[in-house]
Amino acid sequence: MPSGARSRKRAGPKSASDERSAAEERQPSSRRIATALGVAAVVAVAGLAGKQLFHTSTESGRSFSGDPKIYGFDVVETYPHDPEAFTQGLLWANGSLYESTGLYGRSSIREFQLGPGGEVRLIRKLELDGRDFGEGLVQRRGQLLQLLWRRGEGIRYRARAGEGGQLKKAGKFRTPLNDGWGIEAHENQLILTDSGHELITLDENFEVVRRVPVNDAGAFVEMVNELEMVGEELWANVYGTECLARIDTESGSVTGWVLLHGLLEKERANWRAGDAGSEAPDVLNGIAWDAASKRLFVTGKLWSQLYEIQVKPSQVSVEQARRFCIPKSNLFRR
Repeated sequence: MPSGARSRKRAGPKSASDERSAAEERQPSSRRIATALGVAAVVAVAGLAGKQLFHTSTESGRSFSGDPKIYGFDVVETYPHDPEAFTQGLLWANGSLYESTGLYGRSSIREFQLGPGGEVRLIRKLELDGRDFGEGLVQRRGQLLQLLWRRGEGIRYRARAGEGGQLKKAGKFRTPLNDGWGIEAHENQLILTDSGHELITLDENFEVVRRVPVNDAGAFVEMVNELEMVGEELWANVYGTECLARIDTESGSVTGWVLLHGLLEKERANWRAGDAGSEAPDVLNGIAWDAASKRLFVTGKLWSQLYEIQVKPSQVSVEQARRFCIPKSNLFRR
């Protein structure tokens, strides 16, 4: 979001059954409620272990019933991340990590490649027009689609990953959104968020097909943000929290909460930012899933690190998780 958005996403207080099974079988070693409660925040997941970690919320379209599962995390790898990047969207595609950043005059789209030992190489970067505020990012039919905040439109890019590849603007697309936060592809449709509690499904013509409320046992979850499909399950940042919601796309029911508290050591991060004369880190945002290698990545706005993480069962109660993860109100819709 913009600086107005920043006050919005800052002053206002995120990315198949075989895939799931494989991801569940890998569960490496962790970090705020995380330290205290054995859970962790904003990270990049590299392998998800334990079959119970990927439970099926629906079978053939039936709605989920019961309490969500609660998870913590382990940190698998840590990578440097631009502390000036106001992360709005994160995407893994064709061996590269793509990032959409926001704020007026600072928005961009970037391609990185990750190497062993936490190595990161910037492959290419395109700056947006100063009037545009970058938002969510998705790959669809060989193109990248980047939402623009409060414009009702987005930018198309022709993209070919890696050295010798390309990242070029290829026109615009229109959406019926007011804000325009997160975007993800699922089957032949797109799922988007618009600063509220709904998942908004668009068809190939960017027309609204349906709206499904994200809810935990009937309680709406407001400010659903960045989106990422992990197998057949939709994962989402919830603005202003250190939680990832695992959502059934058919019913909108939250089937699990991943608690990332303690992932970012905020006191130390704030101190380092002040010492460097840079802005303090903002909220957790950004989820990317490398389906081929079963790796999950997370970061935040103005964070100096990107994390690969693995999720694991947590001892935190459902009631505690709900207090941590479900916003009491919508900061952007008062």
